Amino acid sequence: MRKGLLILAGVVVVLLVAMLALAMLVNADHFRPQVEQQATAALGRQVTIGKLKLALFAGGITAEKLSVADDPQFSNEPFLTADSMAIGVDLHALIFSRKLNVKSFTLHAPSVHLVQNAKGDWNYATLGSKTASTAPKDKSATPDFVVGKFLLDDGKVSVLHLENNHTSAYTKLKMEATDVTLKGTVPYSFSASAPGGGTVEAKGLFGPLAEDVERTPVTATVTVKGFDISASGFTDPGSPMKGIVDLTADVQSDGTKSEVVAHVTGNKMCLVEGCSAASTVIALDVNASYLLADKLATLSSSQLRFGKSTASISGTVNLKAASPKVDAKVDANSLAVGDIEGVLPAVAVVLPPGAKLEGGTAALHASAAGPASAMTIKAHVALSNSKLTGYDLNSKMSVVTHLTGITVNKETPIQEFSADALQNSDGTKVDNLLLNMPGLAKVTGSGTIGKKNELNFTMKAVVDISHSAVGKVNAVFGKKSTNLPVPFHVGGTAQDPKITPDVGVPGVSSLTNAGTGAASTVKDSATKAVSGLGGLFGKKKK
Repeated sequence: MRKGLLILAGVVVVLLVAMLALAMLVNADHFRPQVEQQATAALGRQVTIGKLKLALFAGGITAEKLSVADDPQFSNEPFLTADSMAIGVDLHALIFSRKLNVKSFTLHAPSVHLVQNAKGDWNYATLGSKTASTAPKDKSATPDFVVGKFLLDDGKVSVLHLENNHTSAYTKLKMEATDVTLKGTVPYSFSASAPGGGTVEAKGLFGPLAEDVERTPVTATVTVKGFDISASGFTDPGSPMKGIVDLTADVQSDGTKSEVVAHVTGNKMCLVEGCSAASTVIALDVNASYLLADKLATLSSSQLRFGKSTASISGTVNLKAASPKVDAKVDANSLAVGDIEGVLPAVAVVLPPGAKLEGGTAALHASAAGPASAMTIKAHVALSNSKLTGYDLNSKMSVVTHLTGITVNKETPIQEFSADALQNSDGTKVDNLLLNMPGLAKVTGSGTIGKKNELNFTMKAVVDISHSAVGKVNAVFGKKSTNLPVPFHVGGTAQDPKITPDVGVPGVSSLTNAGTGAASTVKDSATKAVSGLGGLFGKKKK
């Protein structure tokens, strides 16, 4: 028994010595020019590999460095670099036939640099393309690059947008593909940590590789969690759009047209200049088709959702430029007020402190056009049969309660509210504003909110004084009109509005002419009333 063990140990030692001797005899670096040439031809980019060494116990070859050049139209820096790589090979064929048959290819801690120019083109688009400076003239002459398994582990991807020179980084990148071939279909999986937190995962099929990489057929199931929009690098640094997004999507592309079915949820969303985070989750169900040649996505049967309320959304997104251009419409005729109240801050609409809208329905008809980071939004909004609670109009608008003789607690009926708004990079223009509060006042007006939140509104409140003491005194002196207009101007800023009432109007001046002594009371109360109205239309201080 002991003798048998000694013989076995001797055999092992002999085999080890033989393998070491073979490793010394086989110069793996001899194959480096061949590998570089085949990789360069396959990718259409210059590929440079460091010294190759035979690693018998690892079952393959190791390389000290790897570099893949970028398209010179985008950058002179490498597209991909790695400090080391491991190539799994058929050792029998390598040692005894001096043939390099690649079984696996692993890159550890690589760095990939993605660049998008002002036209919206990406540097990866010319990989494997004849348009790349190093691509072979005859595409059919490109050898098939077959690898049993491809693994990219613990990588980093930097994304640079040349239009605004903004860079973001994705880390912990892992990509795995099996039976990799340029001329067939390849199963793959992908994962990465996004900037600002969150994760991105995808899996599906890729290939055969097209002359233009973006035209390569692909299927993908995509899952995104906790994606920070402002940190992602896919919006302009000055864009007001912010929030945390989760997404699930299925993508099918034949190389000409892509079909996308996706569900998106946004938390703490902020959509326009001067907004604050929404307290309600905003969801989007997307059905879209994308024409690769035109880089145009068309939305159909898509919906915006908040709570149990839904709004239809349609239109197009043009991705030719670095900043996507939007041309879309949103329509909703019966939204529950309770569902949309938490969304209002996202579009820079903030109720007075403590105030809350309860009950009723709302309608919204809006269009958005222009770059996603600087859209022009036109909207008509309407609210009916609701009430405002938690806001003391009795003290804020004492002139109204005095003139009408009605006592208001912290609950005010709103029979109707509507307005037309136009918002762009210069600010917001509001026209046809109407607020009808039965028994209190009917407020109309128009104005603007500048890009620095400066206000310029011309407003008028009309009150019914027929049942008040002032109205009865007025009637004694032959004044039959029961409606008293109280015009006012709102200036200053949204954070510090300046309210200026105009009491030099016929309805008010007639009280002075009647000699009742009530004019001064009306004038003092008018200032308080207008200040109260200003609170209704002001914005929360940022």
